[in-house]
Amino acid sequence: MIDSCSELVVCRKGCRICIERDPGKIHNGADFDFDPPVVSHWSQWLGHKRPKVLIVGQDFGDIGYFRRYLGSDDPKNPTNQNLRELLHYAGIAAGDPPAADELTPVFLTNSILCLKEGTMATPIKPRWVKACAGSHLLPLAQFLRAPIVVSMGATAWRAVRLVFGLSGVPVKITLAAGSSWSAQDGTRLFPVCHCSGLGIRNRSWPNQISDWQQIGEAVHSLEP
Repeated sequence: MIDSCSELVVCRKGCRICIERDPGKIHNGADFDFDPPVVSHWSQWLGHKRPKVLIVGQDFGDIGYFRRYLGSDDPKNPTNQNLRELLHYAGIAAGDPPAADELTPVFLTNSILCLKEGTMATPIKPRWVKACAGSHLLPLAQFLRAPIVVSMGATAWRAVRLVFGLSGVPVKITLAAGSSWSAQDGTRLFPVCHCSGLGIRNRSWPNQISDWQQIGEAVHSLEP
């Protein structure tokens, strides 16, 4: 059992499972001297130590994006801007990305923590998701113990199903979005479509707002 955030950082930086399986296809941020000491590069924006909500996205980006912004995020990243607006509809006020916001009770991570070779649209291999789910997402979820977990997009939904051992639920994110399930440990699981341009084409913006309002109701029903 992981006992500290620093252990999670060490695990992320030291992992080479997928790199050894698919050399040249995926890279660990630790190979660059500007790699920050974080569990997830996305958590540099929202990385609360005891969050009410753990949000699992797809991936941080490709290796070119990582180099271009020196391990941080593009301040104009449309996904982050859309997510901030959706959090607002959930009744969660988040600061402007990518500046660190330590007060909003949300932790951001991804279904894979390494960086793809190619472009932002390069597909993620299912075996990368499976390896990262077991080695990184599961220990993170156990460490944070967030009562609500949101999986954003198809890849994240696959990772969350693996971590929480879900069965008998829709596999396609377009069928699962808008519903919620409870894991055996009581964690509430909310699959939503990604809020990138492609994700909004898969599920309309009004429907995404409704999904996040449902999440907000669950958040506000938690005991203070």
